[in-house]
Amino acid sequence: MNSTEKFLLSALDQSGIVALTDQDGKYLYVNKKWEDAAGYSADEAIGRSAEDIISGTGVTAALRTGRTVSKEIAVGRENGKTVTSVVRYQPVLDEKGRPAGCLITSLFSRTEEAQEFSERFRAVRRQGKRSQDSAGGGSKARYSIGDIIGDSPAMQELKDQIYIAGVSSASCLIEGETGTGKELVAHAIHNISSRSAFPFVRVNCSAIPENLMESEFFGYEEGSFTGGAKGGRAGKFENAHLGSMFLDEINAMSLQMQPKLLRALQEKEIERVGGTESIPVDVRILSASNMPLDYLVEKGLFRRDLYYRLNIITIRIPPLRDRKEDILPLVTSFIRRYNKEMGRNVEEITGEALGFLTDYDWPGNVRELQNVIERAMACSQGDRLEPGDFRRFSSERNIFGKNIYHGINRSSLPSRDEENEIRTLSEQKAESEKEAIRHALRACGGNKSKAARMLNISRTLLYKKLEKYEIT
Repeated sequence: MNSTEKFLLSALDQSGIVALTDQDGKYLYVNKKWEDAAGYSADEAIGRSAEDIISGTGVTAALRTGRTVSKEIAVGRENGKTVTSVVRYQPVLDEKGRPAGCLITSLFSRTEEAQEFSERFRAVRRQGKRSQDSAGGGSKARYSIGDIIGDSPAMQELKDQIYIAGVSSASCLIEGETGTGKELVAHAIHNISSRSAFPFVRVNCSAIPENLMESEFFGYEEGSFTGGAKGGRAGKFENAHLGSMFLDEINAMSLQMQPKLLRALQEKEIERVGGTESIPVDVRILSASNMPLDYLVEKGLFRRDLYYRLNIITIRIPPLRDRKEDILPLVTSFIRRYNKEMGRNVEEITGEALGFLTDYDWPGNVRELQNVIERAMACSQGDRLEPGDFRRFSSERNIFGKNIYHGINRSSLPSRDEENEIRTLSEQKAESEKEAIRHALRACGGNKSKAARMLNISRTLLYKKLEKYEIT
């Protein structure tokens, strides 16, 4: 090593954490500050993957997206306290603009600077934690991209999209059928992002009554309405400040609430119900819909301007029927999970049983598969899952055909006449719904908003039923 190289290495050792990886994320160089922070020597680190050594590293995201990623990580301890620093992961591009490696540097060159930042950072988090506790809800993203099971081309593309969304700060719309794992994707995006140390607040838009939705989102001041908490209450936006908010089933949000949400997103401020003061908020919105929002926009059921605000980045999750090669790894993952939860020791699934699962189209997607595996694990007596374990006590006719009631006393099953009667009752229920909707529309002179209120359902649900029953 010549004097110039020694001088450069000495400079790197004095400038905070510095490391370099190759295009596969394996370390090529680490300096002394990195060794102290990671607890590994250079000999132990070089040649190993960054993912194997540093949990939550941003190397993979930087290499897969070609974009710089910044994350807060622990860089050591001082006076019994963990010292954190913002670490920058910058892709090194080759002459064709492709990531050929990743340069890792820390924001601070001195421990004192990192310590000062760490104290300020923890103070902000403590303030957010108090708000979350007072609101009575958890706000941590539990899942990472490693929890998304599947190696099919469709899932590889999905994971690439998650990395791209993770390093961006733009709003992201996640679309997919029921049971595909939209919330799991939202968790993963938040955990990759630079907001991962801050709250992840979940809101199911279909579960909040319309008359409470505004106070849930924006909070309220004391005395705003009867039964409110003393001192008022912070809403979801305040709880999610500096972090992310996941709006599940955004398609169920009423047309009356949509412009209020749009204003909060555009102005980056909210006003509590009954209050007069504007409160600035910095929240990234991740939303999910089990219906195409552009279709709802065309039907007049969703505001076009809000759709554009939410739809900066779109991720569409493929249904399980389009990636059946992922069924086996999913089943294997569920077996491990339920072995632990049930105290079982199931080792595998037989080829015949797997064939049944692969032949089925899974309208309920991964959630339905998980439910089927849990039921089979509860019924199984051996160390592997066989077709009989799925047939026993199963309701999945389409998976296992006519022998689905294998092992059940057939005298307890409904007769053909009883089955016809059940279908007739179902048809009668549909006819009753249609007649009630027609009566409400006539009584309200065709005004759909009034008809929805008369039926005590949302306008969105009324439009769905009008389309379902072909009522014009």
